[in-house]
Amino acid sequence: MNLEQLVSINLFQFFLVFARLGGAIMLLPGFGEAYVSPRIRLVFALTVSLALMPMISDRLPLLPAGMGEFAALLVIEIGIGIFFGMIARLILLGVQTAGSVIALQIGIASALVADPTTQQQAAVTGNFLLALTIVLIFASGLDHMTLRGLVNTYAIFPPGQVPLMGDVADHGARIVADSFAVAMAMTAPFLVYGIVFAVALGLLARLMPTLQVFFIAMPAQILVGFALMAVGLTAMMLYFLSSYEERMSLFLGGG
Repeated sequence: MNLEQLVSINLFQFFLVFARLGGAIMLLPGFGEAYVSPRIRLVFALTVSLALMPMISDRLPLLPAGMGEFAALLVIEIGIGIFFGMIARLILLGVQTAGSVIALQIGIASALVADPTTQQQAAVTGNFLLALTIVLIFASGLDHMTLRGLVNTYAIFPPGQVPLMGDVADHGARIVADSFAVAMAMTAPFLVYGIVFAVALGLLARLMPTLQVFFIAMPAQILVGFALMAVGLTAMMLYFLSSYEERMSLFLGGG
């Protein structure tokens, strides 16, 4: 094998690894946020790809003869990377859903702020929980677990082979359902609080029709809601982190 062939094979393997890792890193929690510079994400993806390539070079397919086969391999690898990144992102969006439900129940749903992740308006509690979750993911080491799961996708989805789309769609649907279930479990105390508070206001309005219930109850609703959030914040975050770890650990069992 001459030098030209060796360089061609190494470049092919590098771009094949970079296609999967780059597709995932642009969506992973913390790494793929909109406020992270694209240059930083690119350098990080290139560095990880360069470090990982020698360890999985024996699993990579041979250099294809034509550009059509090479493009097909890149599309497959990019698709697998995006799938893994979307799984992590869908799990994370459960926190933002929980924050929106909390804002609705404690009466601050109309207090919207710019969400740096989605570049849209979102509830202030949702942005707070989302930022706190990303910080806790890095502080607890779950970011390393996520990257190990990404590397282990080479054992679950062999390079160059099209995944079973039925299994991919089924797993994606399960993650969406689990994300919503986690959000509802995190906000269960607030749902109970919202129902009890609304019933109490209804009874008060019926007993005292001339009383301006809205102006009297709104400050109390917000105050009690923030107090409930302060009490339950630790349990909510621990529950989400355990849920995130459980779902990411599925990718660590692929060998």
